[in-house]
Amino acid sequence: MKEGLYSTLTDYCHGDILPMHMPGHKRNQKFNMENPYGIDVTEVTGLDNLHRPEGVIKQLMERVTKRYHSDGSYLLINGSTGGILAAITACCHHGDRILVARNCHKSVYNAIKLLELRPVYIYPSEEGGEMKKLGIAGVVQSADVEKALRKYPDIACVVITSPTYEGVVSPIKEIAETVHGHRVPLVVDEAHGAHFQWHEDFPDTALTEGADIVIESLHKTLPAFTQTGVLHMRAGLVDEKRLKWSLQTFQSSSPSYILMAGIDRCFSYLEQEGRKAFGEYLENLKWFREEMRKLRHLRLFESPRKECSKLVIATDRTGLSGRELAEWLLDKFQIELEMSCGNYCIAMTSLCDERSGFERLAAALLEIDGGLSESTWGEKKEVRYTWQEPQIGMYSYEVTKCRTEYVPVVKSVGRLAAEPIYLYPPGVPMVVEGEEISEEMVTVLQVGVDSGQVIHGVEDGMIQVLMY
Repeated sequence: MKEGLYSTLTDYCHGDILPMHMPGHKRNQKFNMENPYGIDVTEVTGLDNLHRPEGVIKQLMERVTKRYHSDGSYLLINGSTGGILAAITACCHHGDRILVARNCHKSVYNAIKLLELRPVYIYPSEEGGEMKKLGIAGVVQSADVEKALRKYPDIACVVITSPTYEGVVSPIKEIAETVHGHRVPLVVDEAHGAHFQWHEDFPDTALTEGADIVIESLHKTLPAFTQTGVLHMRAGLVDEKRLKWSLQTFQSSSPSYILMAGIDRCFSYLEQEGRKAFGEYLENLKWFREEMRKLRHLRLFESPRKECSKLVIATDRTGLSGRELAEWLLDKFQIELEMSCGNYCIAMTSLCDERSGFERLAAALLEIDGGLSESTWGEKKEVRYTWQEPQIGMYSYEVTKCRTEYVPVVKSVGRLAAEPIYLYPPGVPMVVEGEEISEEMVTVLQVGVDSGQVIHGVEDGMIQVLMY
């Protein structure tokens, strides 16, 4: 067999790289399937049908529903992306107005474009100086939601992300009460919070706090295959029939039984061994944070609004960028982080990380930190999100009808973007198609290009814009 993706994958995974990133199973041997090909089947007699569950799949969904105290929980085999598209489609109709937190994932913006929705944006506040200093999006405030709903009484749905990629959690209970006062459904992208349900040391889930639809990626923080997730629904403001149709629309008509079996194994493990495993995991996190108190230059970003599983390593007191630190950890210590952005990077952890992994990361960071000195400190330019209200020239769906051209980044000031511009991860647009590119944004993008950042929407220093 020729060299290809499979052999590249096996070679990579047989190496000594420590995965401080998703998926949450961390390639732990205890979750191995003996022969995936042996259970790769279709909807044959006795094995049920995801899109019309009556047997074993229905039983699994009922199990999840009972555990989360939802009015209906649904399996996702197209990731949170499919769940978000389905949720917004269930709550909105063509041309509706929608209230969106600006730091939402690109899938939210795709739903807006597909349904030709008219977005109104609210902006996460940067509570305290630390978030602002690092360029980390803060929490969505219920007062901002209330203000927007009063200004636009025709809003059909509210969508926010909590927790964020960095682990920042918004006050969902307050937001839900505000939204429900206007008889509008609240959709929460809780993709990074699938572990919340399983231990009281984590925040309450958005469903518990009153959200109407909550989408979780099991694979991000729990032992489940990539692409697996769950969508939870609260009855009352959501059209369940339309939700079911939406789920069928945005998921394959030939869903993978391997992925669904992985969801089943994930929940079985959590139900049987989760309490003990989470206890050990939380002790490891506590130990790691104590070790990080020894850092003199690098530091962990912490906040009362941040949940503990995400390790956000800040480089703002050093001459390093987040990207440079991530590259150093990989090149010298064989530790692969989840993402780097500006002056911080993120190590994603889960209950499948062993103490040895935490020790290895701690030792690497302390060694790097020990080699830094005040002489390495200094001002450095960084790629930063700017949470300012955009000048919208037209809605994203209208852009598809326009002629476009490519111009250098430096000459794009005042032009309307023809495609979204974002770093991935986290996949949060800095500029949405149809928005005017500001001078400040050009500066940010140019710094990113010059520093080697991969910015989607910028190709060889060029940006696609609408023609005059």
